[in-house]
Amino acid sequence: MHASPDAGRFAAFLARARRRSQAVAALRGAAAGFGLAAVLLLAGAHRGQTDMAAAITTAIVIAGAAIAATMSARQRVATLIERRTPNSRNLVFTAAELIDRPDAAAPYIATRVLRDATQLTSSLDLRQIIPSGTAAAALTAALVIWFGAIAVASYSNNTRSGPSSERAAAILTIDVEVTPPDYAARPVQVLRNPARIEALAGSRLRLTVTADAAGVTIDMISASQPLVAAGRTFSTTVLADADGYLAFEPKAADGSLGTRRLVGLSVTPDQSPRVRLTAPGKDMMVRNGQFVLPFAIEADDDLGLASLRLLYTRISGSGENFTFTEGEVPVTVVRPSDREWTASGSWALAPLKLEPGDMVIYRGVATDRRPGSPPAESDRFIVEIAAPGAMAGEGFAIDDRMDKYAISQQMVILNTERLMAKRASLADDDFRREAEGIAAEQRQVRAEFVFMLGGELADLGIDLTTLNEEVEAAGEADLAAGRMANQGRADLLRAIRFMSVAAARLAERDLVAALPTEREALTYLQRAFSRSRYLLRTLSERERLDLSRRLTGVLAALDRSSRPAAEPPPDPRIMAVRRALADMATLAADANRGATGVAARATALAEQVLRIDPSSAPIRDVAAAIAQASWDQAATGLAAIARASLPADPAHTSNPELDALAGALADALRRQGRRP
Repeated sequence: MHASPDAGRFAAFLARARRRSQAVAALRGAAAGFGLAAVLLLAGAHRGQTDMAAAITTAIVIAGAAIAATMSARQRVATLIERRTPNSRNLVFTAAELIDRPDAAAPYIATRVLRDATQLTSSLDLRQIIPSGTAAAALTAALVIWFGAIAVASYSNNTRSGPSSERAAAILTIDVEVTPPDYAARPVQVLRNPARIEALAGSRLRLTVTADAAGVTIDMISASQPLVAAGRTFSTTVLADADGYLAFEPKAADGSLGTRRLVGLSVTPDQSPRVRLTAPGKDMMVRNGQFVLPFAIEADDDLGLASLRLLYTRISGSGENFTFTEGEVPVTVVRPSDREWTASGSWALAPLKLEPGDMVIYRGVATDRRPGSPPAESDRFIVEIAAPGAMAGEGFAIDDRMDKYAISQQMVILNTERLMAKRASLADDDFRREAEGIAAEQRQVRAEFVFMLGGELADLGIDLTTLNEEVEAAGEADLAAGRMANQGRADLLRAIRFMSVAAARLAERDLVAALPTEREALTYLQRAFSRSRYLLRTLSERERLDLSRRLTGVLAALDRSSRPAAEPPPDPRIMAVRRALADMATLAADANRGATGVAARATALAEQVLRIDPSSAPIRDVAAAIAQASWDQAATGLAAIARASLPADPAHTSNPELDALAGALADALRRQGRRP
């Protein structure tokens, strides 16, 4: 090698070019290696076999081979520079050959060539001759693909692969996605390995369990079901409708069970709206039907209101001739927020054409946004049109405690007609319940008149404590024969018998047959009220009630039988808490001794405690403490629950007479010089 300064500068230039060429080649080799490794990973994931170590080794080998391929003589680098520098005209290649073989040319020729080559290369930019941008971009893309292949392979390894062994049964993670009902307008909540889930009633819980097991089963208070398997991922969807728990139990391929994972479930019910009539907020009696009633309503709900109205029922008539008319009053609703509404207005009663003695019952009604939710009503208030002489004169006061409502035969008929009209839209259970309610009202109306005529009905042999239609029907012959002289009394008895038949048919849910019988009873009641005025006349001596049958007599004549007092059954809640406390004491002792299987027994005991009352916050806290092996905290909580469930000690009550006697005895003893 020539020792001239030009030769040294040219050799340094070639060295820099050689290192840059090696770096660019290494970038390209690494990009190709990572790309090939990604292909191998994806192929292995498709077959269910992923060997990440082999893929990484392949990437390293290819990158190393690319670097080794660039470690060649100066002539290769000079050739690359010559090819990318057209004005060199073979000068760079010749200078590189002279440096490697100094004797290949005469000294003056070599000196001239090296000087010209040095002058040429001093103006060259290696970043343009050997660019690295393309190689760097290729490596970046290859790395992105590589990491994506790793994620796909990991997911495939979790989802496609089965359990690691025949006896593998372990839960790795539990993911819960809580989706509230659509009407609640609440965001979806995502939880990872939660200890407790708090959800609104009606929420959907999407459960995803990653487990090294052949299967996973979820146990709840009401049911148990297996999760749908997809490799090592198991999922299902449940509805949050009541407090309880979710117990996940893994199962191995050989049938053995793994450790259960317990997750508490707290369900918050959707509360019904609260409605208040803040003005006038009282019953009123007005002089005439031209009154204008100002009113104000307030309503609120825990999630959101849907409607707010003012409804009324107009009642007119007298005796058994009552007419009921329902309607709605226009209101102006103000919505400060979705959960709090107010309504106000002025209600003119003139269009109702109320007469003296009529009344209007009104109430506020609100509904929330939950589909199918029943409406909530406020307290009901009354506006009554005063009858002549009912209003107090100046300087006088009257008692305002008056009867505001009455169950009448006309109301029974109206309720029956309404139930028949909506029969097609009711479920069988709802229809049965409402029909039985009307039957109870009919029996109540009947009982009022039976009580009025109790003595006479007993004389006829009618059992007053039962509803015996056969016995009452047997008296029809006497009525038909005219043996009962008083027509009003006969009409009342006929009405009672028709009420009995109507109540029996209502209990059988035969509304078509019950309605005509109810109307017959009403007809006879109207005759008794209007024709003979039986209820208002004075009873004759012969018809007076026998007072001996009216709970009078000598109490000493009563013979009371003595029976042994029955022992009350033990409270099942207290017994369950005591059993749980005893089991926990045994479990804590086994844990202190280092016994095996304590974790599984603790999970089972936590489930047992939750079953006592899933809606109780102290119970849930105790179950969580047991699952976390916090024995002292759990024992303290169970003892507090048991103590709160026990009845309180009866307070000492003093007898004034005994206290006076004790005081007199103490005084006598003291006068005698003796200590009491």
